[in-house]
Amino acid sequence: MASISFQPRSLSVVQVGQYLAGLTAVCILTVVVYRLHFHPISKYPGPKLWAATALPSAYYAIVGAKASKMSELHNQYGPIVRVGPYELSYVSEVAERDIYSSHRASGGKQLGKYKFTPPSRIGGIFNNPNDADHSRLRKILGVAFSDKAVREREPFLQDYTTLFIKRLKEQPVGKPIDMTWWLGCIGFDTVAHLTFGDSFHALQTTTLPEIASQNHDLLVTSARRAALGPFFLGRQLYKCFGEPPSFPIRRKIFAGLFEGHEARRNAGKKGENEVEDLVSIMSKKIGSQKGLSQGEMAVVSNDLNIAGSDTSASALSAMIYHLLQNPSKLQILTKEIRSSFKTEEEIKGPAINNLKYLNAVINESMRLSHPAPETTRRITNPGGNTICGDHIPGDIRVGVYRYAAGHYAPAWKDVEFFVPERWLGDKEYEGDNLGLVNPFAIGPRNCIGQIFAMVYMRLVLGRLFWNFDLELCVESKNWLDMKMYSLIIDKAPLFVKLKSVR
Repeated sequence: MASISFQPRSLSVVQVGQYLAGLTAVCILTVVVYRLHFHPISKYPGPKLWAATALPSAYYAIVGAKASKMSELHNQYGPIVRVGPYELSYVSEVAERDIYSSHRASGGKQLGKYKFTPPSRIGGIFNNPNDADHSRLRKILGVAFSDKAVREREPFLQDYTTLFIKRLKEQPVGKPIDMTWWLGCIGFDTVAHLTFGDSFHALQTTTLPEIASQNHDLLVTSARRAALGPFFLGRQLYKCFGEPPSFPIRRKIFAGLFEGHEARRNAGKKGENEVEDLVSIMSKKIGSQKGLSQGEMAVVSNDLNIAGSDTSASALSAMIYHLLQNPSKLQILTKEIRSSFKTEEEIKGPAINNLKYLNAVINESMRLSHPAPETTRRITNPGGNTICGDHIPGDIRVGVYRYAAGHYAPAWKDVEFFVPERWLGDKEYEGDNLGLVNPFAIGPRNCIGQIFAMVYMRLVLGRLFWNFDLELCVESKNWLDMKMYSLIIDKAPLFVKLKSVR
């Protein structure tokens, strides 16, 4: 009987490549089919491509168009949209409470945070994944942001606002000025003073500090890095490029600020402000039980600089733009301000806090043009969470996009129009869902500096329109056509003409 032998078949390189390509295609197809039809969140509406892969989301984030795209998707698909294989976006007041509060959906436990690793590998007060560490740092800083503490700090805000007005009055009459640039100067000066007890002297020298461009580069880079986070090749690409050039420059700038603070302290000086600055407050807690480390103080100081300076300039620029684009609204606000005070010295808290139309202007502008237009996403806990009455499985990214919430047509009458009256109980807008707009967020991680920010914005707007009539220049008519990244708006110059009325 003849024996049967089996000879192994040799495969060419081309054939091996074909087999591997086919196997890869089958694997990808299997994953896509599962994500589209069998994944626990497959029932939620949204574009199929976004449900299949995170690439579309990453693309729009990288090019600075994700916030507006999310708004478009919500207006197309509704209040809950699947915007990634493992991500749901909400436009809902209930969802915001469920996601960002410590109770309701999470049974007393906050939803998970991204495991963010900063270059220093030290968590600050923002993007800190550890709730206990965040709470500890927030408690240390909280003494500087209470109602009483902000009232104590108002005098130095008034000083910078006075210098801001003085510099504007020095500008040639009828010549366009870039209001965004000037708001950047006062924003960086006030936040540096709040943090270190001394400013960048931007208003004194009429020079925007170098840290302004470094903040911009840092936030754009961080947004793009986060967008590429889900992709192995994207993470490796950023590693290959190494540390962005702005990082060592920022470290040098902040080292100088800390050295200046230490020198003033050793000399027995408090800087320009008699009220204790944030670094002094934190310094007392270094090494103590429930205190913080030297590294944490540096990171927190950096966080506060980023959060307070650029966002305030963006918010105020948008408010001025919306007012100048709507002369009838500007007239109402100007009349309210100029009829409420006999002298400029009277424009201060608590009197200015009670200007109803001014507060409505701030709320309406924040609805349309939030300075941090995307979202702080959360991750559902193991075992899942209940959001808007539905059980969402664990490890799903969830969030409320601020820009999308403010532009969601079913929630707002005349959604794209600037209408401060909707915040004043106007019956024509009584169906608006005002609870959708929470400019400073809610829950245990809401903005720690919101009281300070509101006082600052009221003072700047109040004294600006007390002193000047403003006119929007033609070249800034389309100022809102700009890129928006997660925590920053890529602002164009806002050219206006000033006419002093005092």
